[in-house]
Amino acid sequence: MSDLKFKNISDLISNANIKDIQSLYDSKKLTCEELVIYYLKKIEKYDINKLNSIIELNPDVIKIAREKDKGTRSGKLYGIPITLKANIGTSDKMHTTAGSCALKDSILDEDSFIVKKLRSEGAIILGKTNLSEFANYMTTKSSNGYSALGGQTQNPYGKFDVGGSSSGSASSVASGFSVASIGTETAGSIIYPSSQNSVVGIKPSIGLVSRDRIVPIAESQDTAGVISKNVDDAALILSSIYGYDTNDKDTIASKNLDEDYIRYLNEKSIKGMKIAILKPLAVRNSDLVFFDSIQKDLKNMGAKTHIVSFSDEISNVKMSESLEAGFKFDMDKYLKIAKINGVSSLKDIVNINKDNLENRAPYGQDLLEKSLANKMSLDEYKNLVESNKKIASKEIDNILKNADIIVSLSNQAAMAYAPAGYPALTVPAGYKSNEEPIGITFVGSKFEEGKLLKIANVYENNTKYRKDPNLKY
Repeated sequence: MSDLKFKNISDLISNANIKDIQSLYDSKKLTCEELVIYYLKKIEKYDINKLNSIIELNPDVIKIAREKDKGTRSGKLYGIPITLKANIGTSDKMHTTAGSCALKDSILDEDSFIVKKLRSEGAIILGKTNLSEFANYMTTKSSNGYSALGGQTQNPYGKFDVGGSSSGSASSVASGFSVASIGTETAGSIIYPSSQNSVVGIKPSIGLVSRDRIVPIAESQDTAGVISKNVDDAALILSSIYGYDTNDKDTIASKNLDEDYIRYLNEKSIKGMKIAILKPLAVRNSDLVFFDSIQKDLKNMGAKTHIVSFSDEISNVKMSESLEAGFKFDMDKYLKIAKINGVSSLKDIVNINKDNLENRAPYGQDLLEKSLANKMSLDEYKNLVESNKKIASKEIDNILKNADIIVSLSNQAAMAYAPAGYPALTVPAGYKSNEEPIGITFVGSKFEEGKLLKIANVYENNTKYRKDPNLKY
């Protein structure tokens, strides 16, 4: 692709959402192959050995794009290049590694349910993104965005925390290396990196989106979700990936849901909506500035705001204990499905890393080792999960008795929404004085994704805070 062609495509899609891109296909101003090659060229220019947001490219992606151009248009995501966090399973030529050297040769027997949904809607899987290894459950000593296989993911806005664990997904979408990415979250892992990279991120309710063939931390809190540049695309992709999966018992809760989340974007006003704004957890000047700014923005849109805090009861949530036990149970269960030679248990992963700690675990693997040594029984673990869920959901429900929705800075409400299994959605809220991005996050009750999308869309359209990073390489 010539530099001129590259620039022309860049100009065409700079502010385009999914429907805009598909209109360009319809008008013959762009082809799937051209868009894919554009992204590959941009990744080569700005990502490799620089931002490190992409861990692996799909070797068949140009062939797939050509086939799309020759075929009949079908599906909500027809011809749209999307990346996947490297813990999301595929059965093509790409690997499902979670960034771990122990899983570097893993190719699954079949696509994860969520990838089947994406392909059935016409999406093109461009590649896989880097992440905090094992979705930030490798060690307490490494930085966000580091994995032994992918190296250190960087924030395209500057020398700021890139956020984790869906670091590569957020960094790559912000940088324009794909239209959108599918990340995963256990406790803040979509919301925090999305906030740090000035993109939209939605963490769905537990049970809305299948966890089939996704490398887990703990299924009690794990979910895949969407990272995109705008709320329009997040709604469209969420409509494409949610649904009942026989391989994931929790999705039975969404079996009778029939949602087209795009319809929630038709509402253009939040006038009269009651919004509870969570007081910042840390008293930092930058947080207080944005706290005041968010209140002002929401009031200007006609919302009624009041300030809230979680009660002291939230400290009784034992999330770290729950994840430590859950990781061992759920990783062993996943590895039985994955069928990786020489890796059938968490113990195998720990031992493989011990053989070459300098390269495979340079920051150690204390979280893996603690989980492996955990003696909690399965029944004790299930009781703990239920206790955490009960405490956390009560905290949110108590606030929602007098509010339609909760607002927080970045992932500061994750201590409650994550164990409760409730949804959260973040939207860019501006930049600190040093240009570090920050996001506003909306939290609702279970399966209230539509309500979150409605208010996020109104907020996004009224503020338009997001700006692309200035890539300089």
